[in-house]
Amino acid sequence: MASDIERRYKDWEEWASTADQNDDGWQEDYPRWRLLMDAAIYEMTRQSPKQEDIQYIDKCWAISEEGEHLADCARTHIDRCWDVLRLLTESAYSSTRWQVYDVLSCAGRKAENLLKKGLQDPDDYCKRRALLSLARLNPNDAKEIADQFCKHEDPYIRQAAFKMAIASKDTIFIERIRQLLLQDPIWHVRKSVSLQQ
Repeated sequence: MASDIERRYKDWEEWASTADQNDDGWQEDYPRWRLLMDAAIYEMTRQSPKQEDIQYIDKCWAISEEGEHLADCARTHIDRCWDVLRLLTESAYSSTRWQVYDVLSCAGRKAENLLKKGLQDPDDYCKRRALLSLARLNPNDAKEIADQFCKHEDPYIRQAAFKMAIASKDTIFIERIRQLLLQDPIWHVRKSVSLQQ
C-alpha cells in the first residue's frame, strides 16, 4: 500500500503535468502544497523513515527549493533529520543537495566531513553552498581549503573562498587572500572582498 507521502507526491506530479510553470515557485501553486510538505516533514523527522519513502522526501526537497520549506524545518530539527540529511547529500537533484549543504552547518562539527565531501560536488552552485556552510564551522584546515578555492574558475566560488579565509582567523593569511581577490577579473568578487572584514 502506498504511503501518505507517495500518494501526495504522485498527486502533485499529476497536477504539475498541466500546471503553468512560467513563474519561479510555480510548484507551490499546487492546492494541497501544505499537506505535501507536512507529509515530507513527517517522514524526514520520524525515527526511521522507510527506505522507499526517502525518494519522495528527496523529490519534495527538490520541488520546494524556492521557499526552502523543508530546509527550514531541518534547521530547526537538525538532530531528528540527521539520518535523512546524510542520505540526501547523495541526491541526484542539485536543488536538493545545495539546500542540504546549507542546512548541515546547523549540526555543528559532526557535519564537517559531509560538507568536505560536498566540496567535490559536480555542480558548482552546490559546491559553493557546501563551502559557505563549512566556513561557518571554522574548520581547522580553513587556510588550505581557502587556498584551494580562491583560484577556482567559478567567480562565485572564489568569492566564497574569502569567507573560508576569514574562518581561518589568521589575519596575515586573510590579508594575502584579500589582496589576491582584489585583483580578480570579475567586479563582484572584488567588491565583495573589499566590503568584508
